[in-house]
Amino acid sequence: MPRFRLNSLLSLLVVAPMSLAMLAPTPVIGQVFESDGIAMRFMKRVHQRSSSEVLGAFNSVVRNTRRATVELKRGGERVAMGGIVDSSGLIVTKASLVNTYNDDMPLVAELANGDQYLTSEVAAIDKANDLALVRIDGHNLPVMEIATTNNLSLGSFLATAGLNEEPVAIGVYGLDPHKVEMKNAMLGVMLSREPGPAIVDVVVEKSAAATAGILAQDVIVSLNDLAIDSGTHLIETVRSFEPGDSLRVKLMRADEEVQLSLVLGEWVAGPNQARHEFQNHLGGELSTRRSGFPSVFQHDSYLQPEQCGGPIVNLDGQVVGLNIARAGRVATYAIPGTELSQSIAKMLSAAGATKNQGIVQSRLSAKPVISENDDSALAPGETRWIPRETSK
Repeated sequence: MPRFRLNSLLSLLVVAPMSLAMLAPTPVIGQVFESDGIAMRFMKRVHQRSSSEVLGAFNSVVRNTRRATVELKRGGERVAMGGIVDSSGLIVTKASLVNTYNDDMPLVAELANGDQYLTSEVAAIDKANDLALVRIDGHNLPVMEIATTNNLSLGSFLATAGLNEEPVAIGVYGLDPHKVEMKNAMLGVMLSREPGPAIVDVVVEKSAAATAGILAQDVIVSLNDLAIDSGTHLIETVRSFEPGDSLRVKLMRADEEVQLSLVLGEWVAGPNQARHEFQNHLGGELSTRRSGFPSVFQHDSYLQPEQCGGPIVNLDGQVVGLNIARAGRVATYAIPGTELSQSIAKMLSAAGATKNQGIVQSRLSAKPVISENDDSALAPGETRWIPRETSK
């Protein structure tokens, strides 16, 4: 494609949304809740970037990386993206999207050439960065090459690789690497004030509990096989987990025992916070785990939560990070290349050491997990890899 055409497209991406934003009238609060007007106008601006003509200008940028890019699916539906980091079949991806108790359907990895592999295990997890290594039985697979330095400047264009020739999305680098504090986890139930068992009084709309199918009057009796004897005990137990953690829930519904699985969301409290969350969701659904990262940079590519976990490249085609969370209306987080390389190296080492030691691998049990261990003497900033239950 001629350089003048690419430059014109890039100018359009910057100028057009700004012009539309200046021309768009400011709606009153009633319009926000009574119609989808704002959301629709926002989506239309975003989709200008998603046109085939615009995305096609970046085909050469993602050409090499897409060969090492993976879609992870359950039942034919994409649950995450990933990147191959070992030619024998180890894939890095977003841990909270694949490390769940959803055992009804196997996790399948699909490559850009159409090959599909059944994953055999989650080989290692870096919980702090929400990263996981997933293993497939492959050989001589293309490997994602990660840039050794982050030479991005504010306003740089980025492209997210997928399985197709066109990138999944393009965006602009907007905020240098920074820490994002972890928020509290939220189950999404209001409990009866009566003393005794944890009886659900109200289920919060669109919460983890609502998505899992928990109903009012259900009695929650255990989380991850830990017996719950009261509402206070349930609250304390939920607080011991983090957003993105996968839980098994056992409850009594009338005289019937029901078992469900869910992924905890982030805590939302108060009308102002609820309003903030509503505004954040205008651009689409957000990632369940979108906080608690040691270092991420921010860009404004429009991604669905299940499109996280895969590589993002600069205009030279270098992998400069891995998309880790859809965090807001115009904010997506990515782990910088340097931190990503360090995490992958540790996970590869842990996965290999665990295999050599003959530790049995299975989803959500006895996996090597990176975590701070307060019980042992560690040097400042040092982390230790230990086999333990991921969901605490």
